[in-house]
Amino acid sequence: MIGLEAALGTTLATVLILLALIIAHRSPRLALVAALCMICFVPIWIGARLGFNGNLFLPAAVLASLAAALVLLPVRSFRPSPIDAVLVGLIVLAASSFITSDPVLALSFLVTPFTYFVSGYALGRIATARLGVDVVYRTVAVLFTIVAALAILEFATGVNPFVGLKVDNALFQEWGDIQLRGGLARAETAFGHSIALGASLALAIPLTIAARFPFALRLGMVGLMLAATVLTFSRIGIICAFLGLALSAIFLRDRLRGRERAGILIGGGALAALLLPLVTDVFAVAGTEATNSANYRSDLFSLLSQTNLVGFSDSVHRSPSGKLTFGQFVSIDSQFVLTSVTTGSLALVIVGVALVAAILLLLRRRAEPATIAVIAQIPALATVALITQYAVLLWLVVGIAATSQSLLRSTRLAPGEEVTLDEPVRTTAPPPSPSLLTYPGD
Repeated sequence: MIGLEAALGTTLATVLILLALIIAHRSPRLALVAALCMICFVPIWIGARLGFNGNLFLPAAVLASLAAALVLLPVRSFRPSPIDAVLVGLIVLAASSFITSDPVLALSFLVTPFTYFVSGYALGRIATARLGVDVVYRTVAVLFTIVAALAILEFATGVNPFVGLKVDNALFQEWGDIQLRGGLARAETAFGHSIALGASLALAIPLTIAARFPFALRLGMVGLMLAATVLTFSRIGIICAFLGLALSAIFLRDRLRGRERAGILIGGGALAALLLPLVTDVFAVAGTEATNSANYRSDLFSLLSQTNLVGFSDSVHRSPSGKLTFGQFVSIDSQFVLTSVTTGSLALVIVGVALVAAILLLLRRRAEPATIAVIAQIPALATVALITQYAVLLWLVVGIAATSQSLLRSTRLAPGEEVTLDEPVRTTAPPPSPSLLTYPGD
């Protein structure tokens, strides 16, 4: 039986998604905006229950991403990408656990790649092919600037309005509490966890740097995102944010002038110096809390020696009450380790090969901004599991990267050549200065 609060949450999610579809009917671009708003501003515990017994819960972020991807179809020109095969391979390997492991256990881990991963990836792939990379980058830049401003406001006031959207379900029980570090509340906004917020802001930074806005505006947007990431007091979020900033400044030579790259590095360094005392004080007060957390994550890598080529590791156990343990651990805070112990070491090899290929593109200066954003997430993937909307967003950016890299391989533009709606590619012409709320062609 679904409780009243859960039913209200399902109704709210359904209304929001229907509203998004109505809006999207007028403009395909608004479909992307609506889906990203669900990711940015609707907590993971708000969604809809599906199935005969309501035993499959899909968050609004997942449903909206799938709906927006369908609204954006058809795409006249859609080029295949090697990352398509990577995602299909991961799903096939996850599905093979039905044969090699406990089917009930396998089903619990198969839901995430089939829903969170696929919905985000499909939206990223299709939206970029249909609307163009610049529209996608600018949309992400605007919405995550708002997310950053909300995070700063949350830290300043100590109020997170999103946790007030209570729903009686397991996701709210898991993600509905505000975390503390050193006696201070960590910024979370609607992302349910400070690490998820920090990593998500870090994903948005390279896309914002590449967005077609005036440089001063982009610098201000990125500054807000960096400040908000620091206020999560998530070490991995801060590392990924500044890594993405540095990689973008160094390798996006076709999108940034020399003085702009220098401005990004100098501005980022100045902001880091300004906020360093606050971070140092908080971690000093936190004492062994942060150290113990880091030690736990490093100890998790011992599980890699117990994995199988395909399927669940022998270290995974499910008690009669349904409680999962991974050897001596009760949770896994590393997506690399989690993938390996629940899908098999072959899946980790596939992911590793894809990331190495992305790094090679970077070193050859052929990496698009979304690819740089994914590369900068490698430290997070090693120490954080894909949680809440961060899972959808990461795969959305992977989808953007897959489409933009495919377009880069197949198309070359002369300086100043226009980008058409269904044949989006990057241009080496100096970026114009459009207004904040309009898109090219509006």
